[in-house]
Amino acid sequence: MSSLGEILEKLEIDAYLDREGIEYRETRGSHGLQLNLRECPVCGGDKWKVFINAETGLGNCFSGSCEAKFNKYSYIKAYTGLSGKELFTHIEAVGEEIGWRPPRKTAATYKSDIKDLIIPKSISLPHEGKNLKYLVNRGINDDVTRYFRLRYCHKGYFKYRVGEQELYMPFHKRVLIPVYDHEGKMVSFQGRDITGEAEKKYLFPPGFASTGEYLFNAHNVVNTETVVVGEGVFDVMALKIALDQDEALRDVVPIGTFGKHLSENQLLVFEKLKERGVKRVVFMWDGEVAATDDAVDSAIKVKGLGLSVSIAFLPANKDPNEVSADIVRKCFYGAQELNATKAIAFKMKRRISNQ
Repeated sequence: MSSLGEILEKLEIDAYLDREGIEYRETRGSHGLQLNLRECPVCGGDKWKVFINAETGLGNCFSGSCEAKFNKYSYIKAYTGLSGKELFTHIEAVGEEIGWRPPRKTAATYKSDIKDLIIPKSISLPHEGKNLKYLVNRGINDDVTRYFRLRYCHKGYFKYRVGEQELYMPFHKRVLIPVYDHEGKMVSFQGRDITGEAEKKYLFPPGFASTGEYLFNAHNVVNTETVVVGEGVFDVMALKIALDQDEALRDVVPIGTFGKHLSENQLLVFEKLKERGVKRVVFMWDGEVAATDDAVDSAIKVKGLGLSVSIAFLPANKDPNEVSADIVRKCFYGAQELNATKAIAFKMKRRISNQ
Protein backbone atom coordinates (compact mmCIF):
# COMPACT_ATOMS: atom_id res chain seq x y z
CA MET A 1 0.00 0.00 0.00
CA SER A 2 1.37 3.37 -1.02
CA SER A 3 2.01 6.00 1.61
CA LEU A 4 -0.12 9.11 1.79
CA GLY A 5 2.79 11.21 0.56
CA GLU A 6 3.31 8.98 -2.48
CA ILE A 7 -0.37 9.13 -3.40
CA LEU A 8 -0.53 12.90 -3.07
CA GLU A 9 2.66 13.34 -5.10
CA LYS A 10 1.07 11.50 -8.03
CA LEU A 11 -2.36 13.08 -7.59
CA GLU A 12 -2.74 16.20 -9.73
CA ILE A 13 -4.99 18.76 -8.10
CA ASP A 14 -6.92 19.50 -11.31
CA ALA A 15 -7.66 15.78 -11.63
CA TYR A 16 -9.17 15.87 -8.14
CA LEU A 17 -11.21 18.97 -8.94
CA ASP A 18 -12.46 17.34 -12.14
CA ARG A 19 -13.33 14.13 -10.30
CA GLU A 20 -15.39 16.00 -7.70
CA GLY A 21 -17.02 18.35 -10.22
CA ILE A 22 -15.55 21.40 -8.46
CA GLU A 23 -15.93 24.54 -10.55
CA TYR A 24 -12.67 26.21 -11.57
CA ARG A 25 -11.08 28.06 -14.45
CA GLU A 26 -7.49 28.27 -15.67
CA THR A 27 -5.41 31.44 -15.44
CA ARG A 28 -1.76 32.32 -15.91
CA GLY A 29 0.30 33.70 -13.04
CA SER A 30 3.88 34.55 -12.26
CA HIS A 31 4.40 30.96 -11.09
CA GLY A 32 2.74 29.26 -14.05
CA LEU A 33 -0.72 27.82 -14.54
CA GLN A 34 -3.13 28.71 -11.74
CA LEU A 35 -6.50 27.11 -11.03
CA ASN A 36 -9.03 29.72 -9.96
CA LEU A 37 -11.79 28.09 -7.86
CA ARG A 38 -15.20 29.58 -7.39
CA GLU A 39 -15.61 28.53 -3.75
CA CYS A 40 -13.35 28.31 -0.71
CA PRO A 41 -13.92 25.14 1.37
CA VAL A 42 -12.81 26.98 4.52
CA CYS A 43 -14.78 30.23 4.54
CA GLY A 44 -17.44 29.31 1.97
CA GLY A 45 -16.79 32.41 -0.12
CA ASP A 46 -17.96 31.90 -3.71
CA LYS A 47 -16.50 34.91 -5.50
CA TRP A 48 -13.61 33.18 -7.30
CA LYS A 49 -11.04 34.16 -4.66
CA VAL A 50 -9.18 30.83 -4.40
CA PHE A 51 -6.05 30.26 -6.50
CA ILE A 52 -4.13 26.97 -6.53
CA ASN A 53 -0.98 26.27 -8.53
CA ALA A 54 -1.71 23.47 -10.99
CA GLU A 55 1.77 21.98 -10.66
CA THR A 56 2.37 22.11 -6.91
CA GLY A 57 -1.17 22.08 -5.51
CA LEU A 58 -0.26 25.03 -3.25
CA GLY A 59 -2.75 27.87 -2.99
CA ASN A 60 -4.51 30.58 -1.04
CA CYS A 61 -7.94 32.06 -0.47
CA PHE A 62 -8.04 35.84 -0.85
CA SER A 63 -11.64 36.25 0.31
CA GLY A 64 -11.94 38.92 3.01
CA SER A 65 -10.08 37.92 6.14
CA CYS A 66 -9.99 34.19 5.31
CA GLU A 67 -6.43 33.95 3.97
CA ALA A 68 -6.56 30.14 4.13
CA LYS A 69 -3.47 28.41 2.71
CA PHE A 70 -3.71 25.09 0.92
CA ASN A 71 -1.68 22.15 -0.20
CA LYS A 72 -3.27 19.09 -1.77
CA TYR A 73 -3.85 17.42 1.58
CA SER A 74 -5.28 20.45 3.39
CA TYR A 75 -7.54 21.36 0.47
CA ILE A 76 -9.02 17.85 0.26
CA LYS A 77 -9.41 17.75 4.04
CA ALA A 78 -11.26 21.09 4.07
CA TYR A 79 -13.42 20.17 1.08
CA THR A 80 -14.49 16.75 2.38
CA GLY A 81 -14.62 17.52 6.10
CA LEU A 82 -12.89 14.19 6.71
CA SER A 83 -9.93 13.47 8.98
CA GLY A 84 -7.74 10.61 10.13
CA LYS A 85 -8.32 7.19 8.64
CA GLU A 86 -11.43 8.29 6.75
CA LEU A 87 -9.47 11.05 5.00
CA PHE A 88 -6.64 8.66 4.09
CA THR A 89 -9.14 6.13 2.73
CA HIS A 90 -10.77 8.83 0.61
CA ILE A 91 -7.45 10.05 -0.83
CA GLU A 92 -6.30 6.48 -1.45
CA ALA A 93 -9.53 5.64 -3.30
CA VAL A 94 -9.34 8.82 -5.38
CA GLY A 95 -5.71 8.20 -6.29
CA GLU A 96 -6.58 4.69 -7.41
CA GLU A 97 -9.70 5.76 -9.28
CA ILE A 98 -8.31 8.71 -11.25
CA GLY A 99 -5.57 6.67 -12.87
CA TRP A 100 -2.76 7.91 -15.04
CA ARG A 101 -2.69 11.47 -16.39
CA PRO A 102 -0.35 12.61 -19.19
CA PRO A 103 2.58 14.93 -18.46
CA ARG A 104 1.22 18.47 -18.35
CA LYS A 105 2.41 20.91 -20.97
CA THR A 106 -0.05 23.71 -20.48
CA ALA A 107 -3.54 22.74 -19.41
CA ALA A 108 -5.13 25.00 -22.00
CA THR A 109 -3.29 23.24 -24.87
CA TYR A 110 -3.78 19.84 -23.31
CA LYS A 111 -7.56 20.23 -23.12
CA SER A 112 -8.23 22.10 -26.35
CA ASP A 113 -6.36 19.61 -28.55
CA ILE A 114 -8.69 16.75 -27.62
CA LYS A 115 -11.90 16.96 -29.63
CA ASP A 116 -13.37 13.53 -30.34
CA LEU A 117 -14.09 10.85 -27.78
CA ILE A 118 -13.22 7.65 -29.61
CA ILE A 119 -13.36 4.55 -27.46
CA PRO A 120 -10.33 2.20 -27.75
CA LYS A 121 -10.51 -0.84 -29.99
CA SER A 122 -12.81 -3.25 -28.16
CA ILE A 123 -15.70 -5.66 -28.52
CA SER A 124 -19.22 -5.28 -27.21
CA LEU A 125 -20.34 -7.73 -24.55
CA PRO A 126 -21.61 -10.41 -24.46
CA HIS A 127 -19.56 -11.55 -27.45
CA GLU A 128 -20.67 -14.49 -29.57
CA GLY A 129 -23.02 -15.59 -26.82
CA LYS A 130 -20.40 -15.45 -24.07
CA ASN A 131 -19.86 -12.94 -21.31
CA LEU A 132 -16.57 -12.02 -19.70
CA LYS A 133 -15.65 -14.27 -16.77
CA TYR A 134 -14.76 -11.21 -14.69
CA LEU A 135 -18.34 -9.93 -15.03
CA VAL A 136 -19.95 -13.33 -14.52
CA ASN A 137 -18.00 -13.75 -11.26
CA ARG A 138 -19.44 -10.44 -10.07
CA GLY A 139 -22.98 -11.62 -10.82
CA ILE A 140 -23.37 -9.34 -13.84
CA ASN A 141 -25.51 -11.25 -16.31
CA ASP A 142 -25.89 -10.79 -20.06
CA ASP A 143 -28.94 -8.51 -19.79
CA VAL A 144 -27.23 -6.13 -17.38
CA THR A 145 -24.06 -6.19 -19.51
CA ARG A 146 -26.08 -5.09 -22.53
CA TYR A 147 -28.05 -2.52 -20.52
CA PHE A 148 -24.86 -0.70 -19.51
CA ARG A 149 -23.26 -1.26 -22.95
CA LEU A 150 -20.13 -2.80 -21.50
CA ARG A 151 -17.18 -3.60 -23.75
CA TYR A 152 -13.90 -5.46 -23.45
CA CYS A 153 -10.57 -4.09 -24.60
CA HIS A 154 -7.95 -6.83 -24.93
CA LYS A 155 -5.30 -4.62 -26.47
CA GLY A 156 -6.25 -1.09 -27.40
CA TYR A 157 -5.26 2.53 -26.94
CA PHE A 158 -6.90 5.88 -26.45
CA LYS A 159 -5.23 8.28 -28.90
CA TYR A 160 -4.98 12.00 -28.16
CA ARG A 161 -2.76 14.99 -28.83
CA VAL A 162 -0.82 17.37 -26.62
CA GLY A 163 0.38 20.24 -28.77
CA GLU A 164 2.10 18.67 -31.77
CA GLN A 165 2.70 15.38 -29.99
CA GLU A 166 0.43 12.37 -30.54
CA LEU A 167 0.13 10.18 -27.45
CA TYR A 168 -1.45 6.83 -26.63
CA MET A 169 -2.94 5.60 -23.36
CA PRO A 170 -3.13 1.79 -23.16
CA PHE A 171 -6.39 0.20 -22.01
CA HIS A 172 -5.24 -3.41 -22.29
CA LYS A 173 -7.33 -6.11 -20.59
CA ARG A 174 -9.96 -3.75 -19.23
CA VAL A 175 -13.73 -3.65 -19.14
CA LEU A 176 -14.80 -0.39 -20.76
CA ILE A 177 -17.77 1.30 -19.08
CA PRO A 178 -19.27 4.15 -21.14
CA VAL A 179 -20.45 7.25 -19.27
CA TYR A 180 -23.34 9.21 -20.79
CA ASP A 181 -24.86 12.54 -19.90
CA HIS A 182 -28.56 12.69 -19.03
CA GLU A 183 -29.43 13.15 -22.70
CA GLY A 184 -27.58 10.02 -23.81
CA LYS A 185 -24.37 11.50 -25.25
CA MET A 186 -21.21 9.59 -24.36
CA VAL A 187 -19.01 12.03 -22.43
CA SER A 188 -16.37 9.73 -20.94
CA PHE A 189 -15.65 6.12 -20.09
CA GLN A 190 -13.90 4.08 -17.44
CA GLY A 191 -11.48 1.26 -18.08
CA ARG A 192 -11.57 -1.30 -15.24
CA ASP A 193 -8.59 -3.63 -14.96
CA ILE A 194 -9.60 -7.30 -14.83
CA THR A 195 -6.16 -8.80 -14.15
CA GLY A 196 -5.63 -7.51 -10.61
CA GLU A 197 -2.05 -6.68 -11.63
CA ALA A 198 -2.39 -3.14 -13.03
CA GLU A 199 -1.11 -0.23 -10.93
CA LYS A 200 -4.42 1.59 -11.43
CA LYS A 201 -7.75 -0.24 -11.23
CA TYR A 202 -9.45 2.51 -13.25
CA LEU A 203 -8.30 4.61 -16.18
CA PHE A 204 -10.14 7.52 -17.79
CA PRO A 205 -9.59 9.20 -21.16
CA PRO A 206 -7.49 12.31 -20.49
CA GLY A 207 -8.99 15.68 -21.28
CA PHE A 208 -12.64 14.72 -21.23
CA ALA A 209 -15.39 15.89 -18.91
CA SER A 210 -15.05 14.69 -15.36
CA THR A 211 -17.44 12.02 -14.18
CA GLY A 212 -18.15 14.27 -11.17
CA GLU A 213 -20.28 16.41 -13.47
CA TYR A 214 -22.68 13.58 -14.31
CA LEU A 215 -24.99 10.99 -12.81
CA PHE A 216 -24.15 7.53 -14.12
CA ASN A 217 -27.10 5.95 -15.97
CA ALA A 218 -29.23 9.12 -15.77
CA HIS A 219 -29.93 8.80 -19.50
CA ASN A 220 -32.01 5.69 -18.72
CA VAL A 221 -34.25 7.55 -16.26
CA VAL A 222 -37.48 7.60 -18.25
CA ASN A 223 -41.07 6.72 -17.35
CA THR A 224 -40.29 6.38 -13.65
CA GLU A 225 -41.04 8.28 -10.48
CA THR A 226 -38.27 6.72 -8.38
CA VAL A 227 -34.49 6.52 -8.66
CA VAL A 228 -32.08 4.84 -6.25
CA VAL A 229 -28.64 6.39 -5.88
CA GLY A 230 -25.46 4.35 -5.54
CA GLU A 231 -21.89 5.60 -5.71
CA GLY A 232 -19.64 3.73 -8.14
CA VAL A 233 -20.56 2.08 -11.42
CA PHE A 234 -20.48 -1.44 -10.01
CA ASP A 235 -22.75 -0.35 -7.16
CA VAL A 236 -25.22 0.85 -9.78
CA MET A 237 -24.97 -2.48 -11.60
CA ALA A 238 -25.61 -4.36 -8.34
CA LEU A 239 -28.66 -2.18 -7.73
CA LYS A 240 -29.92 -2.92 -11.24
CA ILE A 241 -29.54 -6.67 -10.70
CA ALA A 242 -31.39 -6.55 -7.36
CA LEU A 243 -34.21 -4.36 -8.65
CA ASP A 244 -34.79 -6.50 -11.74
CA GLN A 245 -35.38 -9.56 -9.58
CA ASP A 246 -38.49 -7.95 -8.05
CA GLU A 247 -41.24 -7.24 -10.57
CA ALA A 248 -42.59 -4.44 -8.37
CA LEU A 249 -39.26 -2.61 -8.58
CA ARG A 250 -38.45 -2.92 -12.26
CA ASP A 251 -39.49 0.65 -12.99
CA VAL A 252 -37.04 1.97 -10.36
CA VAL A 253 -33.87 3.18 -12.09
CA PRO A 254 -30.44 3.04 -10.38
CA ILE A 255 -28.04 5.94 -10.90
CA GLY A 256 -24.55 6.73 -9.58
CA THR A 257 -22.73 9.79 -8.29
CA PHE A 258 -19.07 8.73 -8.84
CA GLY A 259 -18.28 9.78 -5.29
CA LYS A 260 -19.79 10.83 -1.99
CA HIS A 261 -20.20 14.53 -2.79
CA LEU A 262 -22.71 16.06 -5.18
CA SER A 263 -21.43 18.77 -7.50
CA GLU A 264 -23.54 21.69 -8.68
CA ASN A 265 -23.73 20.10 -12.12
CA GLN A 266 -25.06 16.87 -10.63
CA LEU A 267 -27.74 18.80 -8.76
CA LEU A 268 -28.75 20.35 -12.08
CA VAL A 269 -29.13 16.84 -13.50
CA PHE A 270 -31.42 15.95 -10.58
CA GLU A 271 -33.52 18.97 -11.58
CA LYS A 272 -33.69 17.61 -15.14
CA LEU A 273 -34.81 14.23 -13.82
CA LYS A 274 -37.50 15.97 -11.81
CA GLU A 275 -38.73 17.57 -15.02
CA ARG A 276 -38.95 14.07 -16.51
CA GLY A 277 -41.30 13.00 -13.74
CA VAL A 278 -39.01 11.74 -10.97
CA LYS A 279 -40.58 12.36 -7.56
CA ARG A 280 -38.63 10.17 -5.16
CA VAL A 281 -34.88 9.68 -4.63
CA VAL A 282 -33.47 6.90 -2.42
CA PHE A 283 -29.82 7.18 -1.40
CA MET A 284 -28.04 3.85 -0.91
CA TRP A 285 -24.37 4.61 -0.44
CA ASP A 286 -22.16 2.25 1.53
CA GLY A 287 -22.73 1.52 5.20
CA GLU A 288 -19.77 3.28 6.80
CA VAL A 289 -20.34 6.23 9.14
CA ALA A 290 -18.76 8.83 6.84
CA ALA A 291 -20.82 7.63 3.87
CA THR A 292 -24.03 7.96 5.86
CA ASP A 293 -23.07 11.48 6.88
CA ASP A 294 -22.35 12.37 3.26
CA ALA A 295 -25.57 10.72 2.08
CA VAL A 296 -27.63 12.75 4.53
CA ASP A 297 -25.87 15.98 3.55
CA SER A 298 -26.39 15.28 -0.17
CA ALA A 299 -29.96 14.15 0.41
CA ILE A 300 -30.72 17.49 2.04
CA LYS A 301 -29.51 19.26 -1.10
CA VAL A 302 -31.65 17.06 -3.35
CA LYS A 303 -34.65 17.51 -1.08
CA GLY A 304 -34.19 21.25 -1.57
CA LEU A 305 -35.09 20.73 -5.23
CA GLY A 306 -38.59 19.69 -4.20
CA LEU A 307 -38.05 15.94 -4.36
CA SER A 308 -38.98 13.34 -1.75
CA VAL A 309 -35.74 11.84 -0.45
CA SER A 310 -35.10 8.71 1.61
CA ILE A 311 -32.02 7.02 3.07
CA ALA A 312 -31.52 3.25 2.78
CA PHE A 313 -29.16 1.83 5.41
CA LEU A 314 -26.86 -0.94 4.18
CA PRO A 315 -24.98 -3.19 6.62
CA ALA A 316 -21.93 -1.54 8.20
CA ASN A 317 -19.05 -0.94 5.78
CA LYS A 318 -20.78 -2.65 2.86
CA ASP A 319 -21.45 -1.38 -0.67
CA PRO A 320 -24.46 -2.52 -2.72
CA ASN A 321 -22.11 -4.76 -4.72
CA GLU A 322 -20.83 -6.41 -1.53
CA VAL A 323 -24.16 -7.76 -0.29
CA SER A 324 -26.79 -10.06 -1.76
CA ALA A 325 -29.62 -8.84 -3.96
CA ASP A 326 -32.06 -9.82 -1.19
CA ILE A 327 -30.33 -7.46 1.25
CA VAL A 328 -30.30 -4.64 -1.32
CA ARG A 329 -34.05 -4.97 -1.82
CA LYS A 330 -34.69 -5.23 1.93
CA CYS A 331 -32.72 -2.01 2.45
CA PHE A 332 -34.62 -0.30 -0.35
CA TYR A 333 -38.00 -1.26 1.10
CA GLY A 334 -36.82 -0.15 4.54
CA ALA A 335 -35.56 3.26 3.37
CA GLN A 336 -36.63 6.09 5.67
CA GLU A 337 -37.80 9.43 4.39
CA LEU A 338 -35.58 12.35 5.30
CA ASN A 339 -36.83 15.46 7.05
CA ALA A 340 -35.19 18.15 9.14
CA THR A 341 -35.67 16.34 12.44
CA LYS A 342 -34.42 13.00 11.14
CA ALA A 343 -31.15 14.18 9.60
CA ILE A 344 -29.21 14.11 12.88
CA ALA A 345 -30.98 10.94 14.00
CA PHE A 346 -29.87 9.13 10.83
CA LYS A 347 -26.24 10.04 11.46
CA MET A 348 -26.43 8.94 15.10
CA LYS A 349 -28.12 5.69 14.13
CA ARG A 350 -25.17 4.69 11.95
CA ARG A 351 -22.65 5.59 14.64
CA ILE A 352 -24.47 3.47 17.19
CA SER A 353 -24.88 0.49 14.82
CA ASN A 354 -21.15 0.55 13.95
CA GLN A 355 -20.03 0.37 17.58
